Order: sequence, then C-alpha cells, then structure tokens
Amino acid sequence: METPILFHDPTSEPSRAVHWFSVEAGIELAVEYVWLTRGEHKSPEFLDVNPAHQVPALRHGDLCLSEAAAILTYLCELAGVEDRWIGDTSQDRAQTHRFLSWHHTNTRLRLTVDYVLPVLLMPAYKNAPPPDASKVHELRARGRESLDLLEVLLESRGGYLGGSRPSIADLFIASDLFALDIDPDRSELIDGLPAVCGWLDQLRRQDGYRISHAAWNAIVPRIQTLISSADPEPRDAVWVADACRQHLP
Repeated sequence: METPILFHDPTSEPSRAVHWFSVEAGIELAVEYVWLTRGEHKSPEFLDVNPAHQVPALRHGDLCLSEAAAILTYLCELAGVEDRWIGDTSQDRAQTHRFLSWHHTNTRLRLTVDYVLPVLLMPAYKNAPPPDASKVHELRARGRESLDLLEVLLESRGGYLGGSRPSIADLFIASDLFALDIDPDRSELIDGLPAVCGWLDQLRRQDGYRISHAAWNAIVPRIQTLISSADPEPRDAVWVADACRQHLP
C-alpha cells in the first residue's frame, strides 16, 4: 500500500494532533514539513495539495485531504482502528464526532484562533500589538467558558472524551490546549478545573505526545521571552523552522 504523505508543521495545533495520532496508532506516514513562518504553505506545490493553504494536509495516492478531523477519521479507517480511536459502538462514535464538531466553535475558535493567535503568538512572532486590556479580558472570559464546558464533558465521560481511554477527539482538542503553554497567565485560565488539568497531565505522559510535541515544547521558552519583550522593533519568525528542526523525530 502506498504510504500516505502528511504535510506538517509542528507549530500548528491541528497538525500536531494528526502526527500525534499516527504515532500512538502506529500508522506509518511520510512527513513533509511545510513551515508556516516561512510562507511555505502558500507555495504553488503545496497549493496543489490544499488550495486553502493550511496544514495539516494529506496526500494518499490520488486523494488530497485537508481538515484535521477529516484526516484523523480517514487514517482511522485506513488502518482499521476505528473501534479503538473513534468508538466501538454507534453511540460512542457519535460522541467522538460530536466532540470533534464542538471543538471547532469552542476550544479551537475561542482559545487558539481568537486568543492565542492575536494576544500571544502574533506579538511574539511579529511584534504586532495585542488587543487592548479590556478586549483581552473578554477573550479570556470566552475561552474560560469553553474550558468550563470541557470540564463538564470530561467528568461525564469518565476522564477522557473517549471514556476510559483517549480518542481522536482527545488528541485533537488537547493539542490546542497545549498552545496555552506559552501564556504567562495560563494558570488563570485552567485553575479550578481538575478534570481538564488531570486529563492534560495524563496525555502529556504518552509517548506520542512527547514525540509529536518535542519541537513545539522546545520553542515555548523563546516564545514566552518574546511575549514579554519590550523591544519595539518589528520582527519576523523565520527562526522558528530552524529551531524546530533540531527537535524533529
């Protein structure tokens, strides 16, 4: 069987989720790195794979597939591990797809897209001005609403969204929450959420987490330093790819 090709940037949360899953499930992928901070996601070659210029993307024979949730589901079916990673009953599978859908308009939108990107990453990468303090407070409050709901979901499911063991939904959502490691005020967002904190701690112990997040974790300290930097000069993030390459599997 032809080996699927994953187009991947380890600084992308959804891309990390797919790579993490492939490691945990023992699925062989050929990884081609597409560095967002170098603009490689807009190259003509990559646009042939995903015209939306986003990672992750997957090419498997004649199939070009984008959207991490779709890629995760496809890889489950390809490897025959749907029962383990999506659910072995129709109800469990429905719950997994529910959480994948919920994530897009909750933890992904409210925490990563609306909060981490403008408040933390763009100021660190580009020295772009963050939103004003009142807007940051509003964005954090909206993110906390989603985390509060995630706390309830995890409690009702028995520790993981997949029940007694992680599902693709757990890896997908947790990868976005690990982006909060760059936040100097992370504890304010997740304090008082024992189910969320315990869930994240359990997932960090997985071998797949350590492998798929090694590059990201290596650059977190530098990003934290840049967030707090008072340097007014414009900057770029071309350093990111070189720093990540030193920690690739």
